[in-house]
Amino acid sequence: MLNWLYKNWAKLSVLFAIVLTVFIVIFIKLENIVLFLIWIQIPIYLLHQFEEHAWNGFQNYINKKVFKVYEGNFPLNEKNIFWINIPIIWILMPIFAGLSSINIMFGLWIPYFAVFNSLSHVIFSIRNREYNPGLIISLILGIPVGTYTLIVFYSYIAVPVVISIISIFFVLLLHIIIFGYIRMNYKKNQLRPK
Repeated sequence: MLNWLYKNWAKLSVLFAIVLTVFIVIFIKLENIVLFLIWIQIPIYLLHQFEEHAWNGFQNYINKKVFKVYEGNFPLNEKNIFWINIPIIWILMPIFAGLSSINIMFGLWIPYFAVFNSLSHVIFSIRNREYNPGLIISLILGIPVGTYTLIVFYSYIAVPVVISIISIFFVLLLHIIIFGYIRMNYKKNQLRPK
């Protein structure tokens, strides 16, 4: 069962994005635009994951283009991509979006995460002068909707500076952990005897 999930979870993300969007439209009313925009980040990110991972595009891009690994499935493979993405996007984001119904500040990190991650795709694309999996959704949804969410959030709500700092720090920490794990996995596999 897990092997099937490792191969297919990203393909399921489109279906989950559609179902979640319907849920959001029905149950999260537009009268609470900030909460609505926090929740809508999740299906957008699920579409982003589909573009990145449904056909191993991101895995191949990182392994071959970034780390120059042409043989073997490292530093990224189906299993570790699953375990990097599912806890953050499929578990952590919905939990914090739900907590935002109690206190909206719980959700501030979510649009920051979307914008930061999307900008990393754009920077890679400009630097390498090529497409990378995840770039299209980053450009048409991730950056525009994430930025709009942050503008609306700060326009409607007096956000304490400390909450902004914590949210940004949390996003940076998640990305440092992810990039650190990928780099560690690369080094660990480089040391193995061929």
